[in-house]
Amino acid sequence: SCGAEGTTKELKIYENSELSFRLIDTAGFEPSWLKEFQAIQAVKKWSKESATGKKNDKRINAIWFCVDGTSRKLFGKTISNLSAATRMWESVPVIVVITKSYSVPERNENIEMVQEAFARQKVTKNLKTIIPLVAATYVLNDAAYAAPEGVTQLIDQTNGILPEGMQAAEQDIYRYKLKRKNIMAQSVIGTATTAGAIVGAVPIPFADAVILTP
Repeated sequence: SCGAEGTTKELKIYENSELSFRLIDTAGFEPSWLKEFQAIQAVKKWSKESATGKKNDKRINAIWFCVDGTSRKLFGKTISNLSAATRMWESVPVIVVITKSYSVPERNENIEMVQEAFARQKVTKNLKTIIPLVAATYVLNDAAYAAPEGVTQLIDQTNGILPEGMQAAEQDIYRYKLKRKNIMAQSVIGTATTAGAIVGAVPIPFADAVILTP
């Protein structure tokens, strides 16, 4: 789930015919109420289809929360939006990726800010690790540059949590279906109770009431 502004405009699926692996890239959570809402709803829709559809290949087994390392003030908001979008997957392991981590001195501070953002949340997420990342060489000037870093660690960490993530996805889908059944049952009971109250409120002639009393 990527939160970088202006990266992906809609939910996109990346697949490889040689690997049983699918990457779901969400729209960026840009500072716009409508765009935030659309991005959150797109992930929620995919998640619901994984639980209500017949196909099992829409289950999310690992989640990347991508936050822009150069926009530290948006960490809290971005993580809150990503948590809301993936609310159904509360047991699936999460890796926070701090992209554009060019400043080495700020990396530890950014990690602490991410940890604080998670601690403030009401939604519990299965946070596994936080990885500062530089995806491609970033040239500062003729004598200085930030080399790629963190990509191998991200891949290794993701591979390591996938077995847990597969079990977690099963658990979350079961919980989601059970919750839906409970809501539907309560709705039926509520409707039946209301109907009974309405029938009971209808005046019954005295003679009929004597017969119906038993």
